[in-house]
Amino acid sequence: MKNILLVEDDESVATIISFYLKKDPEYRVRWAKDAEEALSMVQQPTDLILLDICLPDVNGVSLCATLRKTIYCPIIFVSCLDDEDTIVKALETGGDDYLTKPFSEKILRSHIEANLRRVRLEHADQSQSHTDIYEFEDFSLDCSTHSVHRCNQEYHLAPIEYSILLYFIRNPRRIISLDELYENIWETSVYGDLRTVITHVYNLRKIIEPDPKSQKYISNIRGSGYCFHDYQ
Repeated sequence: MKNILLVEDDESVATIISFYLKKDPEYRVRWAKDAEEALSMVQQPTDLILLDICLPDVNGVSLCATLRKTIYCPIIFVSCLDDEDTIVKALETGGDDYLTKPFSEKILRSHIEANLRRVRLEHADQSQSHTDIYEFEDFSLDCSTHSVHRCNQEYHLAPIEYSILLYFIRNPRRIISLDELYENIWETSVYGDLRTVITHVYNLRKIIEPDPKSQKYISNIRGSGYCFHDYQ
């Protein structure tokens, strides 16, 4: 059973999304109409959060930042806002994915299943891996806490950012396309907005690079993708 928390102030939208998800007996859906209810409900076991941005008490982006202090599960934003600044801010504060309303049941399910599958694969990988810490010249990645250590500071990564960084680290010195990141991290063909990948890579640069503009570790290969340079 997967516990999904839906944070949505519009009752009609919440009813439709809940109806979609409850068709699957493996999903248990709880609905919070505002941030206060969400913060109370998230104390219970939660495998994934669907989060609206326009909430009546606290902006969904601010709520995401608060949740990320204690919650590691995937957070998917579901919003009618489609401007680039909003999407970037939502992903920068710890969102894993972004869905623009309206969307079909099929699209919603594919995003949920992809994010849940990625977490399952991550857990399976950790149980088989013998490497807990990857160390580089300017930072280290602690796989047991999903955090980066740099300049005596600890940065806790969102699930998707942890997965992307780990994939880069394990595939150094070669060009990795945006499509490849989608296909290998979610184990599916590209189905989403590539802005999510671009934003998450930008966030990682701000965390691991001594100077993000220098692209010492993650370099942009124009028209092709990214390349990770493993300075150790």
